[in-house]
Amino acid sequence: MHLSNARKGSLAASGNSPHTPTSEHSVHSLQEGDVVPTPLRTYPTDDICERQLLKRIVQDYLEYMYPVIPIVHRPSFQRRFEEDRDCDDPGFLGLLIAMAANIVAAMPSRFSDYRSKCPPLPFCSRREMVWACYQKAMGLRTPDHFQQINFQKFATTYLFCAAFMQLGDHNWSRMLQSEAMQLARMLNLHKVSEYAGLNHVETQLRKKGFWLVFYAFIHGQLQNMFGERLSYLDPYQLLSLNPDDLMPVEVDDEFIFEDEIQTPYTSTPSLVTGLNLNSRVFWAAARNPRLKEPKDEPCPCSRARDPGIEITYIRDQLHTLKFLLDDIPPLLRPWMPMEGYIPTVSDTDRSRSGFATMRANLHVTHLWVQSLLLDQLEAAQSRYHSVQPTESEHEVAVMDPQTLWREREELCRQLFFVLHSLPQVNLEANGLHLAYKVRDIAASLLACPFHPDAPEAQRAAEYLQHSSNILARLDRSENMNTIHLQSWVDTDRLHRD
Repeated sequence: MHLSNARKGSLAASGNSPHTPTSEHSVHSLQEGDVVPTPLRTYPTDDICERQLLKRIVQDYLEYMYPVIPIVHRPSFQRRFEEDRDCDDPGFLGLLIAMAANIVAAMPSRFSDYRSKCPPLPFCSRREMVWACYQKAMGLRTPDHFQQINFQKFATTYLFCAAFMQLGDHNWSRMLQSEAMQLARMLNLHKVSEYAGLNHVETQLRKKGFWLVFYAFIHGQLQNMFGERLSYLDPYQLLSLNPDDLMPVEVDDEFIFEDEIQTPYTSTPSLVTGLNLNSRVFWAAARNPRLKEPKDEPCPCSRARDPGIEITYIRDQLHTLKFLLDDIPPLLRPWMPMEGYIPTVSDTDRSRSGFATMRANLHVTHLWVQSLLLDQLEAAQSRYHSVQPTESEHEVAVMDPQTLWREREELCRQLFFVLHSLPQVNLEANGLHLAYKVRDIAASLLACPFHPDAPEAQRAAEYLQHSSNILARLDRSENMNTIHLQSWVDTDRLHRD
């Protein structure tokens, strides 16, 4: 890659000199009038990949990963990248290589593509690259790394946390998630009152950052099998939050500046609209959105003590969640064709792909939360049947196993519709989270209450086989899936000779 005249001028202005080795023979062999070879510029990312390939990786992140992890302000980030700010800003360098690690971990097809370039990506596996990026990022930290914090440091840690999760390295992901949550608490992402003094760009970023951590919080609440995960919010903090206050402004980054937010020139929804809808789905998994006041919400202890209260609450929660996406913009509906819409940003292809990625994330999550709530309802009904009549103050009607199963079958049927209506690359961009959600929904059909010869049982077998075929395409982790297994060893408990 040779420098243009403009690039050479910028090198001279910045004082950065290229480090291209030149042999003594070549120096002395130059004669007057000879053309001096243009030196190559070095970058701090050269040990990860060649600069043109890194630019391709960044473009792919903004197209495929940004819709589900919108952790940068696109115009500001692209401007800083074009200015080569990673050469003099260690924080931006860390963020840049964390983004590269994230897309490689989440999208095996992109990694294969990068390996086929000339020169190719110098790593034999996705894990090898992610580890190289992580070790490089750790080497950038100084002793006062946590004395001065900002959103960029949170974003870098969050991206590495997501990358290790996509690889199937759940223990590393858990530890980095704890660091990301700590930075989020120190930045007060959950307190709108602490946003005073921030510009519009930073405010929008922090609101997006809150919801990204909140998603992880809900995953921990619903899938914390061993109770080993730390929690981002306690029950009191959860009750005190107003989700409307924390929703980002529904405009694309290109309309948000430090001192103003411009009105988009079209009525087409932005990707932030999809993010906010996804956030409302996750919020409905934590609290019934119909109950606006905390005083109307039965506390977790009363629900745990009385299964009748728990059953009533979950059934109401399920009913509200079921119709939560009925009035969403047509562009974000699972059955809406992508032809004919006008994007709000300049890159049409990126917009189309971004909305497809968002639709997969939104609708699979919506079905997954309903499936997990059905699991909770089934468990609460089992408790209700086992207690003495006097131990439950509320008498409730329970759903029989066959009715519950039909609810699960309908969720599975809708799931297949969503998965088959979107391109594979947009499903892949959602990473292992999508695969885990598909697996959770399909696994609920294993306990079929009908006779093996009944039509329902036959359909269940067909659904499970179809789900297995889908998962074979979606689950591309390089490790065995251990999210529901204990994946650590307490060496103090090992017997030593």
